[in-house]
Amino acid sequence: MAEEKKHATASTPTIMQPHGREQQIKMEILDMIHSGENPFDIIYHMAKWLEKASGEPGYAQYVENQIRSIYGLALEHVKPMQNELHEVEERLKRIEASYENPDFTEEEHIRIGFAIERHKKNIERLKVMIQKAEADHSKMTIQKN
Repeated sequence: MAEEKKHATASTPTIMQPHGREQQIKMEILDMIHSGENPFDIIYHMAKWLEKASGEPGYAQYVENQIRSIYGLALEHVKPMQNELHEVEERLKRIEASYENPDFTEEEHIRIGFAIERHKKNIERLKVMIQKAEADHSKMTIQKN
């Protein structure tokens, strides 16, 4: 067993360079912590860096969607729900502006109208969920083990 461990260590390259792009992201994370950034924003920032470093497009968006679903909707943390609310409100503005476009057919206006109503209902749902989460939960804290 000691032989296996010795072999695994010998075949695993050790990174000897303490600077470079990894050092930059480490400093960015510390800066965000020192600035009191929300932990969800730090995770998303790290996911964007990993997406760029790995060349895997869409990874950061996937992480953001998972944060909103799990920590926001399921666990009722306010920040992810507030982010979702902001995005839905912004989309609603764009859809409402499109509704005013006379180039759309009557049928397209009807569909756009349905989208407007769904967005308004989603906004109200998110506002209620945020209000409930703010009333029922204390602020997110990180507990040491």
